Amino acid sequence: MTAPLFLSGEEAAVERLRGLTGGVLDAIGGWAAASGPRSDIGREALAALVAGIDPCPEVGVEGDDVLATVLAHGVRTFDPHCVAHLHSPTLLASAAAELAIGASNQSMDSYDQAPAATMVEDHLVRWLAGVVGFPPGATGVLTAGGTASNLLALLLARDHAGASSVAADGLPPEAARWRIVASAAAHFSVQRAAAVLGLGHRAVVAVPTEPDGRIDVAALDRTLAVLDDRVIAVVGTAGTTDAGAIDPLDALADRAAALGAWFHVDAAVGGAFCLSKRLRGLVAGIERADSVTTDLHKLWWQPIGASVLLVRDPESLATLRHPSDYLDRPEDDELNLVSRSLDTSRRFDALKILVGLRSTGRRQLAAMLEHLVDLTTAAAELIDAHPELELLVPPSTVTVLFRCRGADDANIRIQRALFDSGRAIVGRTRHDGRVALKLTLVNPQISRADLASLLDLIVSETELVP
Repeated sequence: MTAPLFLSGEEAAVERLRGLTGGVLDAIGGWAAASGPRSDIGREALAALVAGIDPCPEVGVEGDDVLATVLAHGVRTFDPHCVAHLHSPTLLASAAAELAIGASNQSMDSYDQAPAATMVEDHLVRWLAGVVGFPPGATGVLTAGGTASNLLALLLARDHAGASSVAADGLPPEAARWRIVASAAAHFSVQRAAAVLGLGHRAVVAVPTEPDGRIDVAALDRTLAVLDDRVIAVVGTAGTTDAGAIDPLDALADRAAALGAWFHVDAAVGGAFCLSKRLRGLVAGIERADSVTTDLHKLWWQPIGASVLLVRDPESLATLRHPSDYLDRPEDDELNLVSRSLDTSRRFDALKILVGLRSTGRRQLAAMLEHLVDLTTAAAELIDAHPELELLVPPSTVTVLFRCRGADDANIRIQRALFDSGRAIVGRTRHDGRVALKLTLVNPQISRADLASLLDLIVSETELVP
């Protein structure tokens, strides 16, 4: 008898899925039990291993070790020496819910494809809008990531500037002088969005930052005073990629209001701080935004991808709607989420978020966030006290910029050597023109002792690097 290929009401199909799931868990268990943040396999050996896998043989293969083989060389985000990026471990409840998302395969574009899922996502985004301080009625939509959320936000800003006619008629001649003002430390997705939207990346006016990475408000005012163009959007960043800095959002809200410009907050990192009474003040002013990006696959510990764009006024999404006879029919009185999204088919990612947040609870989520902010301060203290290390910026949130004393080349070789050997995955960037190392602390399981051990490992590598 041929094994079932698809899920159905038959017990044989459920049993096969159960068996396959067991195999997946065995592979995950082997991957998780290995030591270090990654294997020490080299790039050429890894490429050869992957090249030896036949993606689609003539006769299907089941029960082989391909899953375990590939996972064995993946990054272990839960390891205390994996601190390079905003790449977090995931809540187990959310990870388990991924199976239900894949097996049920709800498509989030129309109500008649996903009635319960549509209601769940709408309910979730309205709750998230309330968490950041938006008024009742505010809404949003889930996206694959912060880049997609920022693109959608700036599309709304562009359409708002053109009194919605842009969506129908394209950019007017005066759009050549439309500008988006943001910190020089804002995420590159702001410039990318400007390019995609036909404004060009040069439409983004980058304002200098303070030494701590926040936008320099005095420099902003000087920029606006001499800018002979129309500012259609002001973008605040709540958690810059390198320094973790949070812009003074209230001040930016004031400037945006005076200009009649759209105010967007890229809180891909910092949006989570709204969950904590203690940390909420870090993002004061976020509630005044027209739109907010927050990434749930960062400090909400969801599997990638899970971001959300929240909007104060649901009517601002109207320019996205393009009714169609087969999907978003104008005569139907249904909520079709395709009218809020740049995507058509989308995964039911709201399910994993809902399950993960409910199983963890706001109190524990807040405690984990507070632990990470405290841990970041502790990391800075350890670095500042070490004679071989140099702290570059006092930390604001969950990232620490530092370097080993010595040449740029030495810092590059240290970071690469640790990665290649599988002993540590540390971030590397540039600060004030110099190579910097970076700790990004998004794993609530890390302790101060783990940090001290990691810093000792980094320093020990300096003795081996000329």
